[in-house]
This record gives sequence, structure tokens and C-alpha cells, in this order.
Amino acid sequence: MSRDCNGVTFFEPNEKDANHRAFKELSKVSLGDVRFPFGFFLVEEGDKMVVIPGTEDDRRKTLLKAFPNLIPEALSQGCFPNPFDTGCHGGCGKMSLGFRCMRMYDDSRRYHGCGCVDWS
Repeated sequence: MSRDCNGVTFFEPNEKDANHRAFKELSKVSLGDVRFPFGFFLVEEGDKMVVIPGTEDDRRKTLLKAFPNLIPEALSQGCFPNPFDTGCHGGCGKMSLGFRCMRMYDDSRRYHGCGCVDWS
């Protein structure tokens, strides 16, 4: 079940909501086996949808938009988009049990990424 936090939507692992804009947009592009460790943006150029790699700062800004009081340790965890499907891989290290590696989507920037968030 997805959860919206300040305009950023977080998805359960392996969740694929075909009616959500994030998944509708993803169906228009092929990510192949390209790796985007800090996420990516989908941008329309003419009649084509293109993928622009995100940066570590893009991921950080998105996480802080969703959770302004997120503890700094959560920003540096190894939770990244999986290049082979729509999920995330890695984990949240030694964060407390409530933290999970979650897929996120910021509709205002059309940013897709992953991050460690307190899901409790």
C-alpha cells in the first residue's frame, strides 16, 4: 500500500499500482540494465519520454521534502533503485527496525528513487 508524505509517494516493495502516474510513466520508457544509483527523472522531450539520472543531492532533497526531520543517518544508507525491475535493492544498514528501503516518487519533479524511511 502506498503512502503520500508531503507530495512524495512511497511504495511497498514490489508494489506496482498500474493506475498511479509513476507506473504509467515508467511503462513508456525502457530502463534496460542502466543503473541510476540516486534515482532518475522522466522528462518529455517532444513526443518522447527521456530518462535523466538523478544525483545524491536529488535523492536527499526528495527525502527531506517528505520527512523534514529525517535523521541524517537515513540519508546515507545504501538503498538504491533496482535496475532490473521497479523495486529497490540494498538496505538501511543498522537503522532501527522501523526503517525500510522504499521506492519513492515525487510527482512535482517526476523524480523516481529509493530511500530509507521510517515506515512504522
